[in-house]
Amino acid sequence: MELKKLIKDVEIKNIIGNIENLKIENLCFDTKKATKNSLFFCLNGAVFDGHDFANIAIKNGAIAIVCERPLNLDVVQIVVESSRKAMSKISANFYKNPQNKLKIIGITGTNGKTSTTYMIANILKSAGKKVGIIGTIGIVVDGIKMPADLTTPDPIYLHKIFAQMVAKNVEYVCMEVSAHAIYLEKMFGIVCDIGVLTNITQDHLDFFKTFENYKKVKQKFISTKFCKTAIINVDDINAREMLYSKEFKKVFSYGLFNPCDVFAPKYNFSFSGTQFFLNLFDEVIFVDTKVLGLFNLYNMLCSSIVCKLLGIETKYIKMGLESMQSVPGRFNVLCLEENKTVIVDYAHTPDGIKNILSAVREITNNKIISLFGCGGNRDKTKRPIMGEISAQLSDYTIITSDNPRFEKPSDIIEEIESGVKKVTNNYLCIEDRKEAISCGLKMLNQGDVLVVLGKGVEDYLDINGVKYPYSDIDTITLEFEKQKKEKQII
Repeated sequence: MELKKLIKDVEIKNIIGNIENLKIENLCFDTKKATKNSLFFCLNGAVFDGHDFANIAIKNGAIAIVCERPLNLDVVQIVVESSRKAMSKISANFYKNPQNKLKIIGITGTNGKTSTTYMIANILKSAGKKVGIIGTIGIVVDGIKMPADLTTPDPIYLHKIFAQMVAKNVEYVCMEVSAHAIYLEKMFGIVCDIGVLTNITQDHLDFFKTFENYKKVKQKFISTKFCKTAIINVDDINAREMLYSKEFKKVFSYGLFNPCDVFAPKYNFSFSGTQFFLNLFDEVIFVDTKVLGLFNLYNMLCSSIVCKLLGIETKYIKMGLESMQSVPGRFNVLCLEENKTVIVDYAHTPDGIKNILSAVREITNNKIISLFGCGGNRDKTKRPIMGEISAQLSDYTIITSDNPRFEKPSDIIEEIESGVKKVTNNYLCIEDRKEAISCGLKMLNQGDVLVVLGKGVEDYLDINGVKYPYSDIDTITLEFEKQKKEKQII
């Protein structure tokens, strides 16, 4: 595409060089991905500044760059205020603005994003709609799955995905919008038909430094800049603030304990599922679903209000919720022999752990053993908090390793332990995650529940920059079979 057309509607400070008849065949911000006739974006990151590597991109084939300051290079330069905003707009133009041909539901929040996107998608599919999904556990384009490295892809890849969805006649896109994506302007130029804020609790303070900074970024998404219509969880105090935003006329709410548009006046939880009455803008229906937990009830309320506002008939909302299976890595229940249960979940924040363990306590009076660690080179302040929550809501805690990255696992474990010790001495520290799971399984008696947290369907352990193949679910299955055989031999 001609560079002249690519930079349409981009806020430009200056153009250095002649852009007439200059055709761009590839977009990139990584010098390794620069090829012949590329446009290279100089992004200023936390560690590296892309301006310092523009010369390498040019050697690899870039014929123009987008930069925030002029460089002493013999190449066409589009000088802008923000390379990130420019990248988002130019990426959209490169793929012929596919975002404008889709109905996009953007969901942000500390917890619940993945489950809610899948629930909305399932309701829409029940109504016969073609749906795409973008999020933490991958990308789905009309039933075809693709891997994703980030919750919200970079703009170049994101608009490429949108274009693929348009080509497949996808009508609706359910996508997770991370705080990083909002801050880094990945969503710049995209206006969602519906924007959702599920909740705001502590996470990512390694990046945002303070909770207030993190909260403001999340709240920033609930604006006319990003959403035509907004939906918020009225029971979350930080989300509820947006209910009174003067900018929006179209703000709708869901919850259980505060006045709102959509709620559940009566509900019941068990290991077989959740049964509840759904009050959907004063239309009441009964829903009987296999999905478990109070936090998932919130996700179902959210999904219902989204689909109702999209014009989906109530009968399909009921059908979509009742046919919903567990989302991969989210409250996955493994029923072992001898009336023992293991639950696997991705929860890796204080609020996430609290939600899961509270949900398990609602459906069992037996012993709960929680097993988790914390990721390295991430928010350290949440570690003792998560330990304290686990100690309060579990009968026993096993602290282990989880993606230590470039930190010592023992240091991370010690920080979690400091929180556990405030409450109880009923805990163990076992650095090796497989060994920790083996120990947890051996501790189970009839009716007990082992809750394995932090990884979900994640298929690796990140240690010193290397991702080693690993799966919690595979480890649990293999270890249980091994222990069963050992008992048979005895």
